[in-house]
Amino acid sequence: MKAPPCFDDPDTKRVVRQICDQHRIDSELLKDLSELVNQYSGSGKRFGLDDEIAGILTRFLSRSEEA
Repeated sequence: MKAPPCFDDPDTKRVVRQICDQHRIDSELLKDLSELVNQYSGSGKRFGLDDEIAGILTRFLSRSEEA
């Protein structure tokens, strides 16, 4: 999956992280979900989306438990 451009540009990435920190949002979770939205955008397909979201959330929870 390819992340949206806001995660590639160093200055924009810094702003996104500041906003995430301010609102207590995990920036890696946001990136993963944004990549998924980007992947499905315009495709019209929804099959498998729920499973992919569940997988992203499971990986996030696993990372949180390890920390």
